[in-house]
Amino acid sequence: MEPKVIAKQDIATWLKGLADKFDVIAPVTEDGVTRFKAVNDPSAIDLGPTPAKSGIREWYTPETETLFEYELDGQSAEVTAPEGIKKDRLIFGARACDAAALKYIDAVYSNVEPVDTPYFDKRERTAIVGLFCNQPSWACFCTEVGDFLSKPINTDAFLTDLGERYYAEALTPKGEELLAQFPEASDADKQAAEELKQSVLAKLPAAADHAAASQSYDWDHSMWTKLAEKCIGCGACSFLCPTCHCFDIMECAQGKKGSRFRCWDTCQFDKFTHMGHGHNPRPSRVERTRQRVFHKFKYSPERYGILGCVGCGRCVVVCPVNIDVRQVIKEIEA
Repeated sequence: MEPKVIAKQDIATWLKGLADKFDVIAPVTEDGVTRFKAVNDPSAIDLGPTPAKSGIREWYTPETETLFEYELDGQSAEVTAPEGIKKDRLIFGARACDAAALKYIDAVYSNVEPVDTPYFDKRERTAIVGLFCNQPSWACFCTEVGDFLSKPINTDAFLTDLGERYYAEALTPKGEELLAQFPEASDADKQAAEELKQSVLAKLPAAADHAAASQSYDWDHSMWTKLAEKCIGCGACSFLCPTCHCFDIMECAQGKKGSRFRCWDTCQFDKFTHMGHGHNPRPSRVERTRQRVFHKFKYSPERYGILGCVGCGRCVVVCPVNIDVRQVIKEIEA
């Protein structure tokens, strides 16, 4: 798969040409906030240096998702499943960390029976064109927890911004098809892309073996109490995290009709582990703040063989009390 080059002025025409086959989803900035949204007008796309606030998570595990609708008839019920997505989708401009997070969500959702059909249907019918981070955020530490910035995964094509053009690499047959119309990159383009990547990677943290270090994590260390005193339990870190996946299931009944849906939840909320008979195994914020860190850096490697963190830094940026997971990990591993 030879790399291609795409002039920026050709992007809009290219995406419009794909509109018959795909619903195009890309970062759009509204009221100062950049989020991935369905776009009809490619001129609205914002591929600025700052990653989208919420990434692509909600396009695979929506904030609220109907599981089925029902209508009661005496002692029986007619159950109707939702249609699912009606058209294949193209996510354009996803960051390497957000795409890499799907490997973790895949592991979680394939580890249960029955298989989560709505999730894997979205995975199967979505193509991803990723974008290299020329200017990583001050909070980014993706290179510390993986090599997916230099070796992107879960993307069909990957773009590197070279100024007036993109260096485009097809990583799958689907990506090769998407880039088929563009000319091959020159040796100068390849060299420029490689030099740019190396200059960016040199500014980011070195890789660390957090999975190995997690074997010595101290369950009863006093730092958890100090961390809990600072945390306000707002859940913002979880709701912007690309690997968080927990949900609650609720019923919406209206007479004889109703629906069952799932919506985002988080281990940082006090009711998350509250059982029907009244017991709560994580009764205080000490257990809950510890759970978040242990889950991502200890339990996930033990269960799935991969970290539950892709180093996007959103939790660091959004935390209202300035809890920095990078510093937390350094302290417990020290």
